[in-house]
Amino acid sequence: MTTSAKERTAAGDVPVWLDLQGGVPAAAQLRSLIAGNRIVGAGLGPDATVATARRVCDTFRTAREEGRGGQGAVVLSPTVSPDTEAAELVRRAASLADRTDRPGTAVRLPSNDAGLTAMGVLLGRGLPVHLATCFSARRYEQAAAAYLAALERARAEGHDLGGLASTVAFGLRPLDLRVDALLDRAGSAEAKALRGTAALLAARLAHRSADRIFDAGSPAWRKLAAAGARPLRLVWAELGGLAPGGGDPARYTAELVTADTAVAVRPGELGSLAGLRPRRGRPCGAHEAAEHFDACLDWFGIGAQDVVRELEGEPGTLAPDRAQVAGGVA
Repeated sequence: MTTSAKERTAAGDVPVWLDLQGGVPAAAQLRSLIAGNRIVGAGLGPDATVATARRVCDTFRTAREEGRGGQGAVVLSPTVSPDTEAAELVRRAASLADRTDRPGTAVRLPSNDAGLTAMGVLLGRGLPVHLATCFSARRYEQAAAAYLAALERARAEGHDLGGLASTVAFGLRPLDLRVDALLDRAGSAEAKALRGTAALLAARLAHRSADRIFDAGSPAWRKLAAAGARPLRLVWAELGGLAPGGGDPARYTAELVTADTAVAVRPGELGSLAGLRPRRGRPCGAHEAAEHFDACLDWFGIGAQDVVRELEGEPGTLAPDRAQVAGGVA
């Protein structure tokens, strides 16, 4: 895998979560990526060997020690399915972390109910978590509640909270593609005018929830933050080539990325972030716009929560194949 000089410095100040599921660059190239961009984490796929995981972890640790970036965790991905139960998720995740045997790791869990239960257990064992992938503010709020409860227990037991910083991926392109297909099926011009709207509204609601839950003015969060805890960071993921209204793909990211979130990209996609800067403010009226959009979906017979449950692969739902729903982005 080659990485151009342009890609090594393309992201600038945009916080990047490096998606390495498609392959891991050579050590020298990975060091350049970490040094040239603001990398706040990286995720390996379930096919990555223990040796590869160790190499990536060692590269990140060296970069941190030399002050060249790479502050986030390296996420290990145990092989699981949407119907894997919580106890088995814990066993597989802990086993993979033990075999990798490197500091600065986290483990990937599904964002369904079993994943949230496993999250609390693993955080209690001192192992950070990356949840992948949620598609609604409601699911993010559930994840944040599980995260806060685990941090409270850890603080009561005297554990250092600084090493438990976790992340949750928020999927964009699959949500828009699925809702857009249902709007097209509705057939009217009014329905089609709503295309490309679902993911951006859902993401804004999730961001608003994060601001509220981890507000510095909250007494409960202030105590945890004083003990070293960090908010559950949103990672905008599965962007694909979709942009609001079908324009420049960079606009999709520009609408959402702030200093306290991150965007998941593969090494070869860093060029798509060229010239972007994190937003300073938050869009206003997200809740009202989302309520109006949901009402419109209801009018056309589209259940937003049904779509979300399908995409998240909750056991018992008749979910279409993710590769089909996401246009090949799984």
